[in-house]
Amino acid sequence: MVHAYFSRRVRFLLAAVVAFSLPGISLAGSVSEMDLLRQQIAALEASNRELGELRTEVAQLRSTQEDQWVNSRRKEELKSMISEVLVDADMRSSLMGSHMTAGHNGKNFFLASEDGSFLLKMKGQIQFRYIGSFQDAGSGASAIDDETKTGFVIRRAKLDFSGNVVDPRLGYAIQVAIDRGTNTASSDKIAISYGLSEGFTLWGGEDKAPFLREELTSSSRQQAVERSFVNEVFTMDKVQGVGLKIKKDDWMTHVMINDGYKSGDGGTRQNRFTQTGVSQVNADTGADLSRGSVSGDFNDDQTDFAITARADFRFAGNWKQMKDFAAWDGEGKAIFVGTAIHYEVGETGDDAFNNNFLSWTMDGSVEQGGTNLYAAIVGQHTDLEAAGASGQPSADDVDLLGVVVQAGFMMVPDKFEPFVRYEHVDFDNWFGGAFDEVDIVTVGFNYYMKKHAAKFTLDLLYAFDPLPFRDEGLGLQQDDADSDEQMVLRAQYQMLF
Repeated sequence: MVHAYFSRRVRFLLAAVVAFSLPGISLAGSVSEMDLLRQQIAALEASNRELGELRTEVAQLRSTQEDQWVNSRRKEELKSMISEVLVDADMRSSLMGSHMTAGHNGKNFFLASEDGSFLLKMKGQIQFRYIGSFQDAGSGASAIDDETKTGFVIRRAKLDFSGNVVDPRLGYAIQVAIDRGTNTASSDKIAISYGLSEGFTLWGGEDKAPFLREELTSSSRQQAVERSFVNEVFTMDKVQGVGLKIKKDDWMTHVMINDGYKSGDGGTRQNRFTQTGVSQVNADTGADLSRGSVSGDFNDDQTDFAITARADFRFAGNWKQMKDFAAWDGEGKAIFVGTAIHYEVGETGDDAFNNNFLSWTMDGSVEQGGTNLYAAIVGQHTDLEAAGASGQPSADDVDLLGVVVQAGFMMVPDKFEPFVRYEHVDFDNWFGGAFDEVDIVTVGFNYYMKKHAAKFTLDLLYAFDPLPFRDEGLGLQQDDADSDEQMVLRAQYQMLF
């Protein structure tokens, strides 16, 4: 339409100009040359006015078409935006309908009610490890046939669920672990808790006994590939019972009444120092107490009574820094000191098994400028009711002692951390003089990709003395009494999600 209108006006103007300008065209004699010039000027002015009007109309038409195009494009963008919102709304409709929220808060996945009365947190851990164990064969009756053992293992694969129900004060925690030997899943932690008031929490179930700092520090936040040999000798590990936690600004304490040493570990809970492979029978139930055959039921426990108590004091830093041993960039100085005891009365009638004993420990840690230092001393006094019996130590009383010292330095802040650890255990003739003392040194490094969430650890463990028993988790093998040293190379990649 614009094109036709423009063509008509242009043809008219061209005709007018030609008519007045072509030579040989004569006008009426009454029209003077001046009048003819005036008429030509008037015609040109009229033509200019027509062209001006035409330009205005064309500009208006272009503007209208551009507005229509822009509006059409905006409509398409708006439609696309509305469509995306609707799709997102459809995905969230079930949660919105029940007033729930979900997502990842940087630490774990979660599902929660809008008011916080219901909460489910989910997280996991995977540790993939290579172990190379190299022993001295020895020459005694129990000389080692295979001095070298190497291979890969999924050391840990865990799923952790925790949160609260009905009320934020009513909490729960369930941890499921995959057994590295059988690939079967079993509970690693089961607990319920109630917040009595700010800083006071009452709980019951099975969880780590509040004893050794190293054991209470998550396996995902250790400095070396694995906890120390000292820790494995003296730990109470998981126990069943009830406890009270009190946490204040500069101190916290935890007291627990429980079923004793490893009572939350099922068939692996026997005290390795009183279990020598001799078949033991519960005097009350007749149950076989040999390693691996004891249930977690109340009538099969190995204690009449046990109590564990721990106190920690903060002299600098914040409590978050006590959750691991690394000195992260920007955290500042931190100083922690802790002490704990565990007292256990053996099951009546089971004198030859899990005797009365008292364990104690003191530990401390310092972090500053990328450097961390941790040290602990732990002891155990045991009264042996059946000393000298078949398969039992001959001494009436035995006092074990362990020391561990470890240090690390962030050579590259939050990325590269070399470390070293020294440990010593005195078995006080528990094994009849064959294995009196053990000294172990571990050196290695951590490479952090995303702090503990993704890290690679490589270390070398060197035992200067023969070991009286093996510990698969550490990669250590049982030695012949005449053996010399043992060396273990360990490499591990860890992922937390």
